[in-house]
Parts: sequence; structure tokens; C-alpha cells
Amino acid sequence: MPLDIRPTVDFAFKMLFGVPEHSDLLISILNAVLQPTTPIAEVEILNPFNPKKTPTDKLSVVDVKARDEVGNRYIIEMQTSIPVGLKQRLIYYTAGLYFDQLSEGQGYGDLCPAISICFLTQTLFPQPVGGHSRFMLFDRGNDVLLTDQLQLHFVELPKYNSEEASLGRAADFERWVFFLGRAAEYDPDSLVRLLPEPAFHKATGVLGMISRSPNLRILYDDEAKAELDRFSALKGAREEGEAIGHAEGLEQGTLVGKITLLEQLLGLPETETADLARRSLAELQQTLQDLQQRLSER
Repeated sequence: MPLDIRPTVDFAFKMLFGVPEHSDLLISILNAVLQPTTPIAEVEILNPFNPKKTPTDKLSVVDVKARDEVGNRYIIEMQTSIPVGLKQRLIYYTAGLYFDQLSEGQGYGDLCPAISICFLTQTLFPQPVGGHSRFMLFDRGNDVLLTDQLQLHFVELPKYNSEEASLGRAADFERWVFFLGRAAEYDPDSLVRLLPEPAFHKATGVLGMISRSPNLRILYDDEAKAELDRFSALKGAREEGEAIGHAEGLEQGTLVGKITLLEQLLGLPETETADLARRSLAELQQTLQDLQQRLSER
């Protein structure tokens, strides 16, 4: 019987990577994504709430926040939708992770890298951009890297089509992508046969624990439903916005046509269509009223 527990659901994702007992799973996925020259050996899972410095600061919370044995900081998130401002939010969080390191008496040379990894169940960047995007401070014109101390990684799961037959020779990164995207389809024994390494064996056990425990299953189902509701709300808002935009586009075209006709009737210089197209509906309506008034006064 399939596990029917999706690792991409917020509750399951945090159970896998956001509790101290499973820090080995976090180490495994960090090493798989980042492939550091010196593999990460230890991590301390930190409070996911980013404290406010002043009463007017914005309180933020991430899925998983951690620090490794040499002081590097990490944010790891799973996104099942792409809300407005996602990129800016991750930049803000990563910059805060970097900024929060220094205390009185420390110098800038003591700063360690701040790295965010965001897994996505939807496509963020258009093709042909690959599934793993890496962003750092870089001068593209001169091909010069300023620093890798601020890093943002986006892993777009839909861009991967890992097959069972290829898992035997796949790298850990592709294995984790397969696990995150498809683990819910398999029963525990089948999943362990496909991914026999200790980290995946343990991760499969975590999903099995959620599936078997009535209390954990309720929490999982509630979060899964909440995510579906959020996705539906975002989709509905996007469709409504597109409909409004289409309607406004039609109205704008009608107003531009009327303005051009009135200018011809009044013998006025015709306003460039491109200029009219840049104006808001309110501005076009006002222009049309002014021209209608001038026509009525003749």
C-alpha cells in the first residue's frame, strides 16, 4: 500500500529535516544540493523564527534554519505555490541570516556564508533554465564573482523526470529529487529497495511514522488541505486578475479608438497610439470627456 504521504507538504518536510533527531537527513540533503568541497559533518537546527530587532520590524518564519560546524547558516524551504514576492522574500531572509551573525566586538571577517535553498513543486523560471539555479553576487559583464557568502538555490522539482531504472547510477541530488517528488507513490518496502542508502531508509521511516500515527496523520492532512486551499486561492486570484486585465484591455482599446475619432472630428493633432496606450483607464476616460465637451461646445 503506498505511503500516501508527500514530503513536499509542509508538515512532512519539517518532520524530515527540521527536528534535531533527523539532523542526519538535513546533512544529507544539504551536501547533495550544495556539493561543498568539504562535506558538512554536523548541523544545529535553529529556531525558524527570525526575531524582530524593533517593534516595527517584520516577523518572519522559515521552514528550516540551521548552522553547521564551521558556522555557515542555512535556510531550507519547500514551496508548493509561488506567491508574489517569493524571490524578494528569500533575498530578505538570506540577507538577515548574514546580518544577524555579528555581535559586539566581532569584525566583518568573522562572517560566514548565508545560504538559502528553496525546493519548488512548480516552475519558477522558464525553460531552458535547468532545475537547479544558483545565485551569488556576480559581475556578469566581467565574469567576476564578488563573493559566495550570499547564496540562493532554487530546485524546481517539475523539471526533473527521474526514472526508477536510473536511480542506481544517480547522484544523491537526483535521489533526493526523486524522493521528494515521488515517495508518496510507493509502499515503504519498495521505496527502500529503490533507495537503499541509510538516509533514504530513515526518511522512508519518517513518512511511514506519519502515515501510521493517527495524531500525526491528522496534522499532516490538515496542512495538506491548507496548502490546497492556499493554492486554490492563489489560482483563483490569478485568474480573476487575468480576466480583469483582459476586460481593461478591451475597454482601453475602445477608449483609444473614441479619442482618436474625436481628435479627427475636431481637427486636432492625433495623439500617438503608443502614448495613449501608456495612460491609465482613468486618464483615458478624462481625455475622452474633455474631447466630448469640446465637441459639444462647437
